[in-house]
Amino acid sequence: SMQISSSVLCSEFSHLPVAMPSSMYAAPQASASNGVGNGDGMPHVLVVPYPAQGHMLPLLDLAALLSARGLALTVAVTAGNVRLLAPFLAACPSVATVVLPFLPAGCGENTKDLPADLFRPFMASLAALSAPLLSWCKSQSRGVTAIVSDLFTGWTLPLAEELGVPHVAFSCANVHYLATTHSLWRRMPTRRRLDDADGTVTFSEVPGSPSFPWRSLPWMFRVHVPGDEVSETIRRIFLWNIESSCFVANSFAALEAAYVERPLPDLMAKRVFAVGALSDAVRNCDERGGKPAVAPAKVAAWLDGFDDGAVVYVCFGSQQALSPSQAACVAGALALSSVAFVWAVRSGTVVPEGFEAAATAASRGMVIRGWAPQVEILRHRAVGWFLTHCGWNSVLEATAAGVAMLTWPMGADQFINASVLAEAGVAVPVAEGADTAPDAGKMASVMAAAVAKEGESVRKRAVELGRNAAAAVAEGGTSHNDLEGLVRVLSDVD
Repeated sequence: SMQISSSVLCSEFSHLPVAMPSSMYAAPQASASNGVGNGDGMPHVLVVPYPAQGHMLPLLDLAALLSARGLALTVAVTAGNVRLLAPFLAACPSVATVVLPFLPAGCGENTKDLPADLFRPFMASLAALSAPLLSWCKSQSRGVTAIVSDLFTGWTLPLAEELGVPHVAFSCANVHYLATTHSLWRRMPTRRRLDDADGTVTFSEVPGSPSFPWRSLPWMFRVHVPGDEVSETIRRIFLWNIESSCFVANSFAALEAAYVERPLPDLMAKRVFAVGALSDAVRNCDERGGKPAVAPAKVAAWLDGFDDGAVVYVCFGSQQALSPSQAACVAGALALSSVAFVWAVRSGTVVPEGFEAAATAASRGMVIRGWAPQVEILRHRAVGWFLTHCGWNSVLEATAAGVAMLTWPMGADQFINASVLAEAGVAVPVAEGADTAPDAGKMASVMAAAVAKEGESVRKRAVELGRNAAAAVAEGGTSHNDLEGLVRVLSDVD
């Protein structure tokens, strides 16, 4: 049974949007610009994104590439997420949409509109969209021939089975994360003691048998409560993914050779297509996710005054506000190290008083509040290092730009991402954990060493990896070839 009862949502979250059983739905609306005629025997791929920015952008990038190769696509979204598709639909006019109503209407339908403690109930409640989506599929004159779905919407697998079509699981993260996360949900390792945050979990079937302390595992797994409805639904979503025909990851072979070149037992030895970096393959980095708070040309003009690789770019992503003590630590490290920097500060982060004025006066620092033109900043020749929380989209943008990283993973897949970067030799760790406030002096010395002679070998490897990233998505590159392989899977209509 796919329905998630509203008992999932405890009374104090009564405002949470819960997807209602199909009987309470209006019929899903297919877009007028549908363009999908009755072409029997032609591929028609249903794409199901998860409504969170870091998940949606890469999957829409993949959809754009599939559409450009002539596949007919329909993207399924809830009404509240339709406007987020506007740039994508403008670029890919042949793609259709199916809009699923999410009741009660007007509630947060995207993780950016929800507090973190509602992410899990939200993820579970989306599974109730299965029934209306299935009835839409069955009503189509042009049948759906394959489903490409985000890992977080694995409830689409039984749908694909009922329709008798292939199911492809898409990871906006890397292959290492894909293997370790599904290993966790299959094996369900536990801690010997509940207060043991340092006890390690070893992934014996993942190449290199990596180990991570309990506190570094994805939080969704750490907070799992056996028997709890939300917890069990989320586990089920991941277990369904493992039954997919194949996997697609937003990564590339040169970054993750060990995980790409052989079948992984944790993914039932299924084929993994590494097609990243998707944003590079699409090359549409104009205002992804928002309007920049400062014109790219203005930042570029400021950066022009610095030597190659001398500037550190600092940004902790759109989800993560630093605590006052963390912000003070970053500010202190930037001041003590005397490095030139651009710091993109998200709302909710308080920069210590006087810091910005002092940096501006010394003309070696720029603070941007709000959305920064990150791709343009990273691609400027003056930027050599990126102090990052290791969100995968940020990591890929830095990798493509040939920029080395100072890593401070805070949660989700970020600890795994940081370890992928360390293995590739393109990063130096500075801190870890969402609650850590590292020592400003220590952080300053790591920063100063990075931009000096000591950091040159790491930067050199980062530049080389940037070349490999560009080669991967070019004609004949590994990601390009894997994309062609995926197109063959999706085009193979019985």
